[in-house]
Amino acid sequence: MQRNSRVLIVGAGVAGPTLAFWLAHHGFRPTVVERSRELRAGGQAIDVHGRAVDVLEKMGLLEAANARRTGIRGMDFVDGRGRVLARTEGFSLTGGVAGSRDIELMRADLATLLLDATRESVEYIYGDRPTAIEQTDTEVTVTFGSGEVREFDLVVGADGARSATRSMAFPPGSWRLHRLGRYIAIGKITNFLDYDRWETFHAAGQDRRVCYFAGAGSTRAMFTRTDPTLDVDEHDGQSLRARLRTHFQHDGWETRRLLDEVTADDDFYFDDLRQVHMDSWHRGRVVLVGDAGYCASPASGLGTTLAMVGAYVLAGELAAAEGDAGPAFTRYGDRMRPFVEDCQERARQGGNLYISRPRFWLQMQQIRLSNVPLLRGVMSRLAAGSKERIGTGITFPEEDLRTADAA
Repeated sequence: MQRNSRVLIVGAGVAGPTLAFWLAHHGFRPTVVERSRELRAGGQAIDVHGRAVDVLEKMGLLEAANARRTGIRGMDFVDGRGRVLARTEGFSLTGGVAGSRDIELMRADLATLLLDATRESVEYIYGDRPTAIEQTDTEVTVTFGSGEVREFDLVVGADGARSATRSMAFPPGSWRLHRLGRYIAIGKITNFLDYDRWETFHAAGQDRRVCYFAGAGSTRAMFTRTDPTLDVDEHDGQSLRARLRTHFQHDGWETRRLLDEVTADDDFYFDDLRQVHMDSWHRGRVVLVGDAGYCASPASGLGTTLAMVGAYVLAGELAAAEGDAGPAFTRYGDRMRPFVEDCQERARQGGNLYISRPRFWLQMQQIRLSNVPLLRGVMSRLAAGSKERIGTGITFPEEDLRTADAA
């Protein structure tokens, strides 16, 4: 059994269960606590890119993940009257290039795969959360909302951009929330346009975008808007729905019906796009992974990739250090830092979810060129290139060992 084997992971999204899988694989005893009472069924389509696909393959989940692809075949850009301004087949804003190794699937589908892969080796606690974290040189005492008090050797915060673990274990001023000045809203809708694995994108104005997403087995709408003054209270669903209506109610195409259906969805999701910046992702026996430590925002399209790669690297460094947290956490930070900074820079430049008017025009020209048979392959490679370069820009701990052995 590894030294410092008792590990509490806060959060059962993507990063938490991925980390739990690999910690159990390496001989640790992970416990995952999730404040929700059950696995959340909502969420949006997410992308698994580059090295995160390698992680899925190493977990034996690649075939199952591929079977759950959204299967988006292409997309239209439409104006306020619904007229198609441009169309592409084999490429979409959210899913990228069809036929690539990268995977687009629903967040709930990936979460279910990860949960199923860890049920037998990981302790899960639902409907509870830490309310206090106190650490000494030898262990961490965690008090839960239920009143239970337990001791662990290490604690990992995998509880998202608004991480409570971060707030409890790190001093004020040790992290910075960088708002990108935009928000995103997502909700389930009926497939009233009868699309078959197709995406439609409407630039409602210079500062607003609407997307109709009909994937395999799920149809959702997404709204994004520039709003530099936004201060979101994620628990005030009524005012968030009202804000969305105010901003989009006068737009054309099918926007009003989409608003009606999205705001009626019980799993309605609304958040401002933000990044988490920290000089260090660990403090003593507590460490952060995924959005809790280095959220790039949904605008990057790489949040899931960061979460899975970060979890894999952290587990690998702990295993290589035989549970010695100090050196492991330092190497984890050193290895992940350039990768994280690349992903966050992508989001600051606009990512996938928001395109300014000049970039929108350029995207339209790219799409038109992609429909010219002689240019289709070239344009597809250009469209995929940026994400693929960032998604593969990191080496794993065991690869360093193989390189050293070869030398």
